[in-house]
Amino acid sequence: MSDQDVETLAAASGQRLIREFADKYANLRERSRRVPIADAKKIADEYSCPLEIGIVAYLINLDGIMGIREAVGLLSSELQRRTNVGEDVPNIGGNILEFSLLEGRWIEYIYSTFVRELELKTRELANLEASIDVETPPIEKVVSVVNSRNRLAETFVSPAVLAWLTEHLKSNTEDVLTAFCLAVTKWKLATLKGKMLQLRRRNQAFFRRLKVILAAASESATADVVVKRIDDIIQALGADLSKMSVSSVAHFILHIAPRPMGRGDRSRYVDVGMSSTRGNKTEPDMASPFDFLERDVQLARRRTGTERSEYLSQRISRVMRVLRYQGNTTAQVIEKCVLELTNRLHIDKAYAAGVIERSKQELANTPSDRQDDIAVKLVFEYISTYAFER
Repeated sequence: MSDQDVETLAAASGQRLIREFADKYANLRERSRRVPIADAKKIADEYSCPLEIGIVAYLINLDGIMGIREAVGLLSSELQRRTNVGEDVPNIGGNILEFSLLEGRWIEYIYSTFVRELELKTRELANLEASIDVETPPIEKVVSVVNSRNRLAETFVSPAVLAWLTEHLKSNTEDVLTAFCLAVTKWKLATLKGKMLQLRRRNQAFFRRLKVILAAASESATADVVVKRIDDIIQALGADLSKMSVSSVAHFILHIAPRPMGRGDRSRYVDVGMSSTRGNKTEPDMASPFDFLERDVQLARRRTGTERSEYLSQRISRVMRVLRYQGNTTAQVIEKCVLELTNRLHIDKAYAAGVIERSKQELANTPSDRQDDIAVKLVFEYISTYAFER
């Protein structure tokens, strides 16, 4: 691709980001008005954060992006960074909510849309890279790898990196590397910081290897152009982490993105070959919260002990938050969960009636701030007793 083509695609990608962020912001702002204040206050008290951060963390968790603790941590970290660089967010509810919505929009984009699209886009690149993993790879394959990396870095990653730097006041490239690489690698912050320099050296070493291969094609004008591009990338990657160019940051993020490992890279909890009976599709339609809960119950069968308990309780809690968000009371949430699971898991309906009646009695004698925990416990016990043990 010519430089002009790359610039055209990068501009189009930037415009798409602007539209997507506008829609995401409007969606978060509208939904933030319907978040139960009691739930947001509970988050704020538990994690010692402003109520407004609790509201947005609640929505991020509700969307299945990450847990509440992680969402609060990311929002609070950026709030602290703003303070450290002299761009404090005024301690006023409206200002903190506006900050949280804008930053929450970035968290949802990076940890969902960006990571998902990056994984899809690197599949073809992984195949190309595998083709040069031989002693003497063809020159054409090497050129294809360099061009593919450059196209992905410049037209997909760079626009997002540039937009992040523009919106985050007084930020530098080390900040944006941390923001994107945490999502891409799923490492802890300490692990990422400890490996950052090593990863950069490996990135440079990869390009140096390609340069050595291309140097053999001394009479190729195309190879000469690619070698010049490689030299520029290697030099840009050698800059201080806080002063790297947007292009070199994009190449760094692309390099550390996990590559697909083939058909053997499957979770041990997934039953390969299981057919779906819903709509004659290879995967079930995940339309309602109960579709997800049914799937999670099946996945929980492959876990045991504490691991099963923690996994399933977390999934039940998430489904219940969605149902409460739709306007159901805690008693209605329990009843709907029990009845749906009874039908989907083919449990005797007589058991459901007993659990529903018991739940009403327990909720009547339980303070409102503990009813959510009781609801999760009751549904978990119902599943454990009548779905797993029978």
